[in-house]
Amino acid sequence: MNPSIIELEKFITQNLQSENFLKNEVEKKEHEKHDLLQDISLGIIDILDSFERVEESLSEKGQDKSEDAIKTINRYRTIQKKLINFLNKYGISKIEFPDNRLIVGLCEVVETEPDSYRKNDDIVSIVRSGYIRGKELIRAAQIIVVKN
Repeated sequence: MNPSIIELEKFITQNLQSENFLKNEVEKKEHEKHDLLQDISLGIIDILDSFERVEESLSEKGQDKSEDAIKTINRYRTIQKKLINFLNKYGISKIEFPDNRLIVGLCEVVETEPDSYRKNDDIVSIVRSGYIRGKELIRAAQIIVVKN
């Protein structure tokens, strides 16, 4: 076989190997980027949960009535909004339940309650909000639903 053809085949093989290596590296970096975004998002979501728990606690104790408490709560809500906007910037949003019904795959039922006036799988309450990015579930919502 002609030495120049052998050299050309060798060159083509090296280029194909280099191309495959680079494709694998790009894919690896994309996965790392995805994992990092998910980790950061879950951290921010945890902070949002903390804000909600503090506000609920103040409300339950009746400590949300004073002018100072209202001002403080409003400041915290401003921070919450900024965090939510940050998540939205990266396509992450709170899972909504427009029909107030369980959506399989997006939530975890943590408790059931009977209610003869409502349909099975109607949401009684959301224990913990869920979040989604496009069609990817970031964190499942935890809910209480009707079971008769």
